Amino acid sequence: MNTRTALSALACSGIALLASTLNACGGSDASSPQVQNAAASPQADAPAQADVTPSASAASATAPASAASAASPATPEAPASDPTPAGFPVGTTAYDPALPPEPSLPFAPQVCATLPASLTAQANGLLPDSADATDTAPDTARIQAALDACKNPSSSGLATNKAVRLVPGANGENAFIAGALNLSSGVTLWIDTGVTLFASRDPRRYDKVKGTASCGIITASDNGCLALINASKIANAAVMGDGVIDGRGGSPLVSSVANDPNLMQRPGGDGTMSWWDLGWMANKVLNQAQNNPRLIQISNGRNFTLYRVTLQNAPKFHVVPSGVEGFTAWGVKIYTPTAAYEAMKNYLGMPYSPDTAKNTDGIDPASSGPITRNPGNPGKLTGDASNMLIAYTHIRTGDDNIAIKGGTSTTNGRTYNITVAHSRFYSGHGMSIGSETAGTDNGTANANVTPIDGVLPSVSNVNVYDLVIDGADNGLRIKSDWSRSGLVADIRYSNVCIRTPESSPDGKPQALIFSPYYSPTKNNGLYPNFRNIALDGVRIVNASSYTFQGFNSASPVLQGAGWSAGSVGWPNPPVGNPLSISLNNVVADAAPLNFTVADALVTIGEGGTTLPFRASDSVSITRAAAHAQSAAPVDCSKAFTPFPAIR
Repeated sequence: MNTRTALSALACSGIALLASTLNACGGSDASSPQVQNAAASPQADAPAQADVTPSASAASATAPASAASAASPATPEAPASDPTPAGFPVGTTAYDPALPPEPSLPFAPQVCATLPASLTAQANGLLPDSADATDTAPDTARIQAALDACKNPSSSGLATNKAVRLVPGANGENAFIAGALNLSSGVTLWIDTGVTLFASRDPRRYDKVKGTASCGIITASDNGCLALINASKIANAAVMGDGVIDGRGGSPLVSSVANDPNLMQRPGGDGTMSWWDLGWMANKVLNQAQNNPRLIQISNGRNFTLYRVTLQNAPKFHVVPSGVEGFTAWGVKIYTPTAAYEAMKNYLGMPYSPDTAKNTDGIDPASSGPITRNPGNPGKLTGDASNMLIAYTHIRTGDDNIAIKGGTSTTNGRTYNITVAHSRFYSGHGMSIGSETAGTDNGTANANVTPIDGVLPSVSNVNVYDLVIDGADNGLRIKSDWSRSGLVADIRYSNVCIRTPESSPDGKPQALIFSPYYSPTKNNGLYPNFRNIALDGVRIVNASSYTFQGFNSASPVLQGAGWSAGSVGWPNPPVGNPLSISLNNVVADAAPLNFTVADALVTIGEGGTTLPFRASDSVSITRAAAHAQSAAPVDCSKAFTPFPAIR
C-alpha cells in the first residue's frame, strides 16, 4: 500500500482529514471551505524549478519575515472587496465531518457499579493531610473490586461496555484516593462532574513487586512504577466523565511502611520530597532518572478511549498509549501544575511551574517492544501504535504537550496513522515526534506502512491540523539522534498558529525545529532520516528561532561535547540523510531570531513562505511558480484563547 492509499484508507475510516480523499469516502462535504482549508494537499508535487538563481517572484516569496510582517498582521483587516481569499480561521472548528462521531458517556443501563465519594477536597483543589493520615490509599480496594466485577470481555465497543461510576457522596464529599488500579476489557471508568480521583502519594502503592521498593527512588532507569490507572493487553476500555484525575505531583510523599528508608527527605529536614522534587533532582542535578508513576498507562491493547476528563498534576507522564491499536482522546484537558501547587516551592526553593515539573508530558503515543504473551485478547499484537486520534484537547504541561514515539530499537513496533486535530497547546515543549524513532518490528512487512526507497519507516502517516500552540517553547518539532532513530516519513502539518514565549530556560524558543541532533549520545548506528515532511498553512505571529537540519555523520555538530562514536565508530563512507521538507503558505510575522538550515532538500509551494531559505552547498531549494490566487495566511485572530475552565 503506498502512502496516498494508506492516507486515503485512514481518512475513510474517520481518523485523518485529507481533502484529496474525502470524495472517495462518500459522506463528507468536500466543498466545505472549512474542510478544504483544513486539508489542502501539500504543494510538493506542484510544477517546480530549481532555485539556483531565484526569480524576482521567488525572491519575494522568501523575503525576510520582517518585511512580510508589515503587510501580513496577525489579525488582518482586509476590505470587503479584497479578492484574496480569507485564511483558514484556526481554532474555531466545532464540528469536523471527516472525524468519527464524538464519543458519549455511558447510558444508565450500562452502569454496573456506583461508588460515592467519602473524602472532601479543600477549596484550592488539594486534599488535607488528614485525608490519608491513617491509610495512604483508602479507596483502592473498593474501586478495584468494582472494576473487576464489571469486566466485560465480550464488549464490542463503548456502547456495550459496563461502567463503574464515581459520584459525589450524600453530604457533598467529592474525592477518592487510590493507588495503582487495573482496568479490564469492556470497562469504562466514569468520573462524575465535581469528583476528583486523587493518586496516592505513597510510592509503595506503585511498586511493581510488592515488598520491593522500586518507585519513588532515583536510579539510572525510570521503569520502577506502576501507573495510577493501568490497562494492559485489554480491549474496549475507557476513562471518561467531566471529573478530574489529580496526580498530586507537588505534595510531600508518605509511606505505608513504617520508617521507610526509601522515602527521600528534603535537604535541611524540611519534610519529604515530592514527585516533582525527585524529577528535578534526577534530571537536572544527578543526570539520572526519577521513578515516578504515570497517570494512565495503556499497554498493548485495542480501542481505548479518553473522553472529557481532566488530568492534572501528574507525577510524570499523563497518558501513554504504548503498542496500542486504536486510541481516542477527545475533549480531554491536561493542566500541570495547577495554581495551588504554583503557590508552593520545590526542595530548592523554586516555585512549582511547568519548568520545574519535569517530564510531565501530556499524551505520548508510542510503539512497544515485542509481545510474547497475549492472554485473553484475540488477535496478534505487534507492538505497533496505530490508528490514534487526539481531538479537541487542551494541554498545558511541563514537557512535550504531545510526543509521538517509535521505539528505541528496531525490535520495537512501528507508529503510524496518528491524527491530532482541533486542539490547543499552552506551556510545554510543543507538538513533537521523537526522540525515539527506531522501531520497525525487525523489518516485518506491514500493509499499513509504506517503504520509502526500500526503507521501512518507524513513524509515518501523521496528520496534524487546526492546531494552536500558545506559549510552548517549541512549536512543531521532530527530534532524534543516532542512538535511537530511523525513518520518519509522511508527516503533515496544516492550519497551525504558533505564538512562542519570549524566552525559555533551555534557550531561545523555536517555532519550527526539525533536528537529528536532539541530545549528545553515542552512535548506535540508528541514523535519523526525516522524509516527506509537509507544512501547509502555518503562521508564527511573533519572533522566534527556526531549525531545519538533515543528518550528516560528517556534521561538525557531532564533534561537540557529549557525542561519541561508540562501538559502531564513525561511518565510512559518511552517512547523509537530508531533511526532505515542503513548505506552502508558511508565514512568519517577524524576522527569525535565528535561522539554521543544513543538509536539507526544501520544496516551496506556490503559496510561498516568508522564511529566508537560501540555497547552499548542503541545501537545495525547489520552488513552485508563484500563484496570484494563493491562499491567504491562516487567520490566527481567534486562535489564542485562555485555557478553558475546569469543571
